[in-house]
Amino acid sequence: MLFGSLTSVVMILVYRPELESPPMDKECTIGFSFIEEKGQPSNIKVTSGVNRDFPEAIWEKIKNYDYVKSLLKLGALRIEEEEKAVVAEASPSETDSLADMPVTQAMSLVENSFDVTQLRRWEGGEQRIRVINAINKRVAAISEGKG
Repeated sequence: MLFGSLTSVVMILVYRPELESPPMDKECTIGFSFIEEKGQPSNIKVTSGVNRDFPEAIWEKIKNYDYVKSLLKLGALRIEEEEKAVVAEASPSETDSLADMPVTQAMSLVENSFDVTQLRRWEGGEQRIRVINAINKRVAAISEGKG
């Protein structure tokens, strides 16, 4: 049973450490720490590849850091947005899909992903042969250590 749907924008943060200067390992992560209002620390970790549903509040905090600006300039970090329908009783396969994206954006996310599990989830909901082939090629590259 569906109660209706709304459109929301999901922030996607893509991190490609091999594009840094000097190049970093493809499994590198970036960590940011913050001191909250009550003195409590909080941390956010940006993993290499595609980071879906990246919190916009965190992006607002870090986007003006010199390091982040440098990564953006190098192309090692970039922001993409995805519009998706929010359904009251949506299954995970409906909310975690590339099907509603243009082919070029879907192909870019596949190319930038290092997570085989995520790639397989995307493949399950995909019907475009070009995107399915790109997913399989990416999974093979990661499995062979060429990713």
